[in-house]
Amino acid sequence: MATYEIPDSVTDLFEQGENSYRIIDYEIPGMDNIESLSYFLDRVGVSNGDIYESGSTQVVLTHPDFDYMLVVDSGGLGDFYSHRYDVSLY
Repeated sequence: MATYEIPDSVTDLFEQGENSYRIIDYEIPGMDNIESLSYFLDRVGVSNGDIYESGSTQVVLTHPDFDYMLVVDSGGLGDFYSHRYDVSLY
């Protein structure tokens, strides 16, 4: 069973503001935290134009409809198939 507790879009991500999300899916290839951040951003629909600053397990996002930026940090939940994403204000 897969669990995708993530926003539906970049706009949804910004509307929800500070939050935590998770993906648990044993049917996808195992990923480290760097790969899982990229996977999360792809699933949410983040484009290169939305990225203000990028690090290995952290990204700062901007959106033209909002007057703040978000920081997304990726981390694990104990294995290579369970991932957590913490979102905070920049």
